[in-house]
Amino acid sequence: MDCTPPFLRLSPDIRRQIYEWVGLADYHPHFFRLNGQETEFFGLLISCKIIYQEASTLLYSRNRFIIRYTSPHSLAPLRSLTSRSLASLTSLRVILNEASCHQPEDGNHSYCCHLLRVYPYDGQTYCSHAHGGLHQAPATLSVSSTKDMLAEWMDAATYMSAHVNPRALEIKLVCDVQDDDEEAAQLAVAPLKLLSPLANCHVRLCRKTNSQLQQIADAAVKHARGITQTAPDALAKPCLSSSTAPLASHLLKLPQELRLRILEYTDLVTPWNEVTWSRQGRTSRKYSLCRVGCEYGASCPPEVHNGCQFVECWTIGCFCRLQHSAASDSCRCWAAPTDLFLICRTLYLDAQVVFFSQNRFVVHDYDSSSPSDVPNHEELSPRQYPFDRFAVSEFLRDVVPQGCLDMLRSLEIVFPPYNWEVWPQDDSPAQKDWLATVDWAKDKLNLRGLTLRVVMADVSDWGAPDDRVDMTAEQDRAIIKAYHRIITPLRLWGQPNSSSDTVLARFCANLVEPSKHTYSIEDPFWEEERSRVFEDQLKEKVERLVRGDELWEEQSGLPEPPRGLWKYAFRRDA
Repeated sequence: MDCTPPFLRLSPDIRRQIYEWVGLADYHPHFFRLNGQETEFFGLLISCKIIYQEASTLLYSRNRFIIRYTSPHSLAPLRSLTSRSLASLTSLRVILNEASCHQPEDGNHSYCCHLLRVYPYDGQTYCSHAHGGLHQAPATLSVSSTKDMLAEWMDAATYMSAHVNPRALEIKLVCDVQDDDEEAAQLAVAPLKLLSPLANCHVRLCRKTNSQLQQIADAAVKHARGITQTAPDALAKPCLSSSTAPLASHLLKLPQELRLRILEYTDLVTPWNEVTWSRQGRTSRKYSLCRVGCEYGASCPPEVHNGCQFVECWTIGCFCRLQHSAASDSCRCWAAPTDLFLICRTLYLDAQVVFFSQNRFVVHDYDSSSPSDVPNHEELSPRQYPFDRFAVSEFLRDVVPQGCLDMLRSLEIVFPPYNWEVWPQDDSPAQKDWLATVDWAKDKLNLRGLTLRVVMADVSDWGAPDDRVDMTAEQDRAIIKAYHRIITPLRLWGQPNSSSDTVLARFCANLVEPSKHTYSIEDPFWEEERSRVFEDQLKEKVERLVRGDELWEEQSGLPEPPRGLWKYAFRRDA
């Protein structure tokens, strides 16, 4: 008589389908917590040895597992896994210390890092208020519990190393340490050496960006994936001159024309050939990219869609090198390639030529993350332009090296929709500085090769402020005068004069009618058409003002140069 249970009499294929139906596996991997999560199929796993072997192999090979250190012995579940389970394991996330949001598949607070990319200041405020109780303080070896945590992680990795199949295993390690505790970071990544070479590896060591911790993370990931056999602690030490010596020696043997062409295939040229700079970005990163439709849940134009892959990397959790000290091949986000400027003087000069000549530079006078935002006018006392200088003046004088000004080929200046009282007057410090900057830069810029665009942005369509909805004719004229006040000095660049006949290659202006949101009639479609005609006339007037009638006539029939990407990203907001 056959005593085999009826379930085991079924064919292996049918049993496998049953395992999938009860939730052991699916087309898309499930996420399971190794500590503290109960499953509906637990009884199936403990029913008999044969079923356990089949089910556990499927479970651990087709799903992703998360373990979080919260107290001593929190990593014990890793040591409780059988050798068969560990050998089948393909995806493991180890969260030793989480000081900020990072994990989209493990809770609703995943949105924060995405929010930080788009609205850095609102994102920080939201996360600190909404998730203060979810995050831990950055780890440091000055606290004994950190040493215990790292020791337990080393013990768990030692046990795993004897059973896992490294070539099939992907590990995501999160251990946010203090930004000055490099020793703690080294101890956090040390266990990865025991598990090398892994199929893939992602490491995050700090919620903030830090160059030294970034080097440690980069070195650990490369070593864990078998890309280099050099120990992470050795790679983490600054060694730019030795590591880049072969690169420099080979490149320097080539003619400059070939070196420049090679450098055009590096991150010196951004995915969209465009770089953004604004006042709000100067304290974090000097240059950044504007992000277009895909990141906002909308479609982006086909001609720019290829660049979207270089601005979004949070699908597996936030291991973004722009937001944190982290290393991951999932992060392809563009960052200014500073290393290329540090190799040697010759390549430093070559890198400058490529960076400043091959990209369009968009300078926002206030905030590039939301071009329609303006400072809180109620807080300005008295009401006046809130800065001593225009952002473009600061950009030309302080941000771009003077020796690189003549390399600029495309510059776009964006002013937000300031309140009519806030626009600078003739005696404003910013206006006086702007006059001086235009005169100072005329001989330093290569005007013959420069395309300049000035944009006066519109308010957000989500809700125009009261000062635009109830605008008087006098207030409208005050803003139009401010447009002219800012643009008029550019005649020094746009028209020949007694000192020079070198003029701008192109000049374009896009100016919004200030009172377009103040409807005086009941037909908004007619009003929209009237505003469009007015803006076209205003555009022609200021372009003639800068270029002169003759030059304007010569170029009036030419197609407009492409607008900045921020118009795609904020098509409802600007």
